[in-house]
Amino acid sequence: MIIKGKIAVVYDIEVFPNLFTCTLKNTETKQVCVVELSERKDNINILYDIFENDKYIFVGYNNIHYDNVLINMLLKHKKTVKSLYTQRIIDALFNLTCIIISGDDIDKWKEYKYFGKYATLDLLTMLFSSKLRVSLKEIQVTMKYPNVEEYSGRFDVPVMKHEIDDVLKYNLNDVESTETLLYKCEKDIRLREGIEEEYKVNILSSDGVSIGKEILKTKYLQDTNKNWLDIKDLRTPCERVPLNDVILPIVEYKSDILKDLLKRMKQMTVSPGIKGWNEQFMFHNSLISIGVGGLHSVNTPQTFIPENDEVILDVDFASLYPSLLISWGFQPQHLGKEFLNTYSNIRTERLEAKHNGNKVKNETLKLTLNSVTGLMQNEYSWLYSPKDVMRIRMNGQLLLLMLAENLIDSCNCLIFNYNTDGLYLICKKNKLDLFHLKVKEFEQLSKLQLEEDRYEKVYQFAVNDYVAVGKGYSETHDENLLKKKGLFIDKVSLGKGMQPMIIPKAINKFLVDGIPITDTVYNSKNINDFITYQKVGKQFDVYYGNDKVTHINRFYMSTNGNYLIKKYKQSDKCGKIVATSGVTIVNDLTKITEFPKNINYSYYLKEISKVVDAFNVKQLTLF
Repeated sequence: MIIKGKIAVVYDIEVFPNLFTCTLKNTETKQVCVVELSERKDNINILYDIFENDKYIFVGYNNIHYDNVLINMLLKHKKTVKSLYTQRIIDALFNLTCIIISGDDIDKWKEYKYFGKYATLDLLTMLFSSKLRVSLKEIQVTMKYPNVEEYSGRFDVPVMKHEIDDVLKYNLNDVESTETLLYKCEKDIRLREGIEEEYKVNILSSDGVSIGKEILKTKYLQDTNKNWLDIKDLRTPCERVPLNDVILPIVEYKSDILKDLLKRMKQMTVSPGIKGWNEQFMFHNSLISIGVGGLHSVNTPQTFIPENDEVILDVDFASLYPSLLISWGFQPQHLGKEFLNTYSNIRTERLEAKHNGNKVKNETLKLTLNSVTGLMQNEYSWLYSPKDVMRIRMNGQLLLLMLAENLIDSCNCLIFNYNTDGLYLICKKNKLDLFHLKVKEFEQLSKLQLEEDRYEKVYQFAVNDYVAVGKGYSETHDENLLKKKGLFIDKVSLGKGMQPMIIPKAINKFLVDGIPITDTVYNSKNINDFITYQKVGKQFDVYYGNDKVTHINRFYMSTNGNYLIKKYKQSDKCGKIVATSGVTIVNDLTKITEFPKNINYSYYLKEISKVVDAFNVKQLTLF
């Protein structure tokens, strides 16, 4: 792969008290090179030849915070390193590794973090924000990589000479899985290349929020003729917020229950933290939860299929938070109207890019617009202004309730799902003209825009667990006609928790097309449909039968497998990872030569039945 005009070289490092290895793979020639420092070999000159070659860009997973640091130390002290004997070099690398892993004092190694003069890309920081990062092993599982391999030994113990080749195989497996991930991320990489060319910023290894933050900062400084030192320490902190100070004057209700809610809210002073305040109340047929963190209905499993004279509508606010900020001036107060002008211009520029088919600019500015409210909640950000976040959050919820009340009163709509920025409802077809009139009136009053989708039926398990169907379900369905949320999602996302995909697949086919769950389960011959995984914390040891195994394991539920057990290292307390079934570990899929005969079909059918059986509830009707 060529990135920014350079050949991508994927690499990974392993360090032990008596061994340093760096495995590199050229993605164009597929040539693999292994640098090894040990009692049996010292070919460090190869490392210098490669990293000092300007035609390469070096790709890794968490390399910015680890691998690059070690390489940079070797580059910075090249003359000294060449004069040292091998074990002394390994000692220095191992000591630096211990300092990085301990996290105690960044000052001891930050000089190496920023020393590197070679081009680099970190797939970890590109894919995930700091709070959502996952290990390479979890990535291997969720991208169905053949060999999920975790090193079974200890990194603080010397490697026996006869074990070195095993370490090199482990190192190569990480490199090759990182290369596979690299190609899966090509679209993200091309987007970042376009952003860097368009905006002259260095964001190749940045996640979406970080990209948005960087573009916003650049544009704000350009618009105001300020520099970073002028704004970097600006904040508008606030520990308690009187809700009466943030609620818009246009918010008003007709029903007694909402009038009472609004009156009580205006008397409250709450913390802007997510858990600052929350309560529940009944409104028509729905139990609704409202609070600092958001608004949603509390739903039980139900099926919604409209009559011939009815239609199901999904009504959402278009870009709710950015729209509230712009339309009502809910920008960080310490940045004033100048920030509002910059932010408004960004939205205008994004809409023009979308209209003109400029995908790079459209996606870039979408990231920019959506990054702001998160940064307004971050005390380390120059946008920090929790009171203004409260203005956005609380008014969004209260305006949604205004819309709901209006549609119920005027059009007799049945609303069965409330969720922060939208509603699911059933409306009579002969009321649709009135419905759209009321929506238009609300848009004018609220200065917000609403978007509408139509569905033929909705199977709702909970507020964020549902499938909404347009024209039927199939493996090759048009995604625009089938909206899946939560436990109904039947595709694996990189780095996210993974239930066995046979469960949502069977649920969807049964509910949407009436295909018996046994047909879906027994007819599948794809082992990946039955696989899940579990990552166990380092405070535990993990056992499979009597054997101690690694902390990340990929497995399927089987009729003759042992239970996976996690046991506290500091006590005898232990528990089953899967309570109701033994499992078969399949960290290496290449060892499965035929579809297993020991799959515990009973386990999967029971899990599927827990969901589909819950829909045997009388359907709500309008009248």
